[in-house]
Amino acid sequence: MTPDEARARRTGPRELSVTVTPRYRLMRVGARLLAGLLFDLRADGLDRWPPAPFQLVCNHHSGWDPILVIAATPATPRITWFGPREADFGRGFKNRVMAFFGGIIPFDPAKTTLVSAVRAVRRVFEANGVLGIFAEGRVGFRESELLPFEDGAVAFATASGVPIVPCIILGTSDLWFRQRVRLRFGEPISTAGLRGATARAELEERVRTAMTALLPSSEPRAPRRRPLAWLGEILDGEEDRARHRAYRESHARVF
Repeated sequence: MTPDEARARRTGPRELSVTVTPRYRLMRVGARLLAGLLFDLRADGLDRWPPAPFQLVCNHHSGWDPILVIAATPATPRITWFGPREADFGRGFKNRVMAFFGGIIPFDPAKTTLVSAVRAVRRVFEANGVLGIFAEGRVGFRESELLPFEDGAVAFATASGVPIVPCIILGTSDLWFRQRVRLRFGEPISTAGLRGATARAELEERVRTAMTALLPSSEPRAPRRRPLAWLGEILDGEEDRARHRAYRESHARVF
């Protein structure tokens, strides 16, 4: 292990930034311009956001999701994302961009200690920031369903006593030019005083129920004409891209 790797394991990922810096504002402006040009993006329920700090628990369909959430939400409080499983953010265009702008807490169980990740999350909450986490842990392909949550989806909020805001992202499972994308935010869910595995399991179920209530009742149908249909894949990793294509082949939509 190199000295830099050892330090990262002790002190937290170097890609973390918890304040609203000029670099972050620049990134957000770029995200808003890009999202406005390519998609029809709207957000419902922003008035439900509690005072920071809090945790956003979101569903996940595309590599576009964190960018679209940042584009559609206020610059303050800053959203920091937990969970990209990357070993080296110095390789690849997407990783270099993420490292440059910061605001991510990568977690690879083989390379990042849990203590380091917890320390990084605490820095976010201590700075009155927002922690964003994709509870399912992997990309799903159905707009009307949630995948099983990963262990610990609510653990950080519970440990710090901050509220959880459910967030549903609709429209990114199959993106094309000017596709309608909607963000729906639910009522905050308190975590104050919750302790123990049983309480966390009950809280996770409450969050899942709240997110399910924000989902459409049935799977939306895609139109026959979908200009620039490759847009949805350009920010996906190779594994997710392959999974998505395999899903499309085995679940061909009726147009």
